[in-house]
Amino acid sequence: MKLLDVREFDHPLPLEMTVDAFKKLSGSEVLLMIHRREPTPLFEIITKNGGFYRSVHVDENLWHIFITHDSNVNLEQCHV
Repeated sequence: MKLLDVREFDHPLPLEMTVDAFKKLSGSEVLLMIHRREPTPLFEIITKNGGFYRSVHVDENLWHIFITHDSNVNLEQCHV
């Protein structure tokens, strides 16, 4: 699993950084994005580009977003 912590960055950097990291994923790799909010604009980009994601609200200012290209990866089993 690759980790991308974007909590300290302001828009649009988290989106740009995550899209770039998503493009570099290969095979069944999973990207874990850690963010201070749920990045809903990102989800449309991921799905339009053949990707899959799972968003987990951890607490008030913490979200874990699991992203992959592989439809066979069970994102429900991904955790930190």
